[in-house]
Parts: sequence; C-alpha cells; structure tokens
Amino acid sequence: MHSLPHPHIPVQASEGAVLRARALQDYLLGLRAGLIRYAEIPPVHLLVLNEADWKARARHPYGFPFQRTSLREGLYLFLPARYPERFLWRLREALVPAIKKVGRPPGQPGEFLDLNLGHEYAHAVAVAWKLRTRTRWVDEFLANYLYLLALHQSLPELYPKAKQWGLLLAHLTPSEPSLGTYESRPKGLSDQLWFQGQFTTEAARLVEKKGEALLRGLLEAAPLKKATVHKLLVGLEPDLRDWFANFAPQKSLDSEEIKGKLRWAELGDRP
Repeated sequence: MHSLPHPHIPVQASEGAVLRARALQDYLLGLRAGLIRYAEIPPVHLLVLNEADWKARARHPYGFPFQRTSLREGLYLFLPARYPERFLWRLREALVPAIKKVGRPPGQPGEFLDLNLGHEYAHAVAVAWKLRTRTRWVDEFLANYLYLLALHQSLPELYPKAKQWGLLLAHLTPSEPSLGTYESRPKGLSDQLWFQGQFTTEAARLVEKKGEALLRGLLEAAPLKKATVHKLLVGLEPDLRDWFANFAPQKSLDSEEIKGKLRWAELGDRP
C-alpha cells in the first residue's frame, strides 16, 4: 500500500493505483475548496484499492464506490483501482433505454463513476455538518445538492457534464417512482439511477436558481432531524412541494418496451 499524505484528503492506494489516486485526490480537493467557505470539513480519507486490498477492508462487492462515514470513526471513501468489466457492462446495459431517448451519454461509464466520487464526498461532508437524516432519499438528494454546488463553485468546467449525466439518468423509466418505496424496498440498478437523475436535476435547478441559499438554511437548522426534515426543506424552498408531487405512483411502461433490443455498442448519435 502507498500513502499520499494530506491534511484534508489523505490517500491510501494499492500497488499500481498511485497515479489514479493522486488525480482523484486533486479532484476532491477542488470540491473541498467549493465547500470549505461554509463550514469546517474534517479530513476525508480516500482509499483506491485493488480487489485483494478491498476485500481485506470492506464487505461491499468490489467495484462500486461507497463511503463509510461517522463522526466518531472517521470519514472514508472507497474506490476501486480499476472498475470490473462486468460492473461497467451492467451499467452500460442499464443506461441503454435512456440513451435511446436522448442520444449518446457525455462520457464512458468509468468517467461517470469517477465524477460521481464527488457525490460520495458530499455524503461525508453532510455527515461532518450534521446534515445526515437517515432518511435515504433526503440524504441522497442533499448529497447531490452539495456535490453540484461544489462543482458550480470551484470546478465549473465539470459542472455541465455532471448535469448532463443527471439528465440522462432522469430519462430512465422507474418501476416504482415513489419516495416511499425508495425507503422501504430494495431497488434495482435502473431504479437507483433514475432516482439519482431526479435528485441531480432538481439539485442543479436549485444551485442555478438559488445558489447556496438552501445550504445556508440547512446549516442554520443543523443537526437535521428525520421527523422534521421534510417540513424544513419545503420551508426553505417552497418549490420543492411541487417536485415532491412528481413522485406520486404512476403506471410504468411495459418492460419489453423499456428494454428494447438495442445494445450499447450499436448506439449512435441521434439526428
């Protein structure tokens, strides 16, 4: 294992992953620069691991980035040294129905996953700022908001790409689009991506229209409480009431119509 010491983003990297780890460290430092103006952020540890080192430290399946965060035990982000091809293929296949509607994605799946490390970093920041509520959809939405706000503030060249990915994901068709089922039932990859698309596009709207206003209100109200966070969000941003209404259950398309027959390799630019 190799160490890349830093007071804000210390890194551990498996053999052969040092250059990748250094680039991701720089990326997270850029995001931190966009958020540190609002409140202090403790160190967030990044681990870029091969499969053997990953399995020695985590039970999560290898390849899917995740965060392990608590104020008592520290803030940690896990990222694979290389995404398994089986995982990338699964992601490609899940995206096909949306690509059929809106055209080519703004990059390759691996690029999306690396960019989305910023979302995992935002989860860590939310924990540090006592904005985590343990209500899954709220925590996911707020992580998207913090992530996009940081990009907009300090890495504006990456913000359009993150927004484009969100718009693409939002064109998937969910099996159950209600926030209630998001909490209570396990979600397949396509549904998870659709919800992330919805959260990303609404977060982008708030960032572009209101900037940091929502974050200021949330920090003033911290620590957030599960029982009152919905009322707090609507109080700070009344437009969210109409957005919540979009998650009312609705009839989904026939599964064969959604999946179609098109494969990732056959996709071309739409006219």
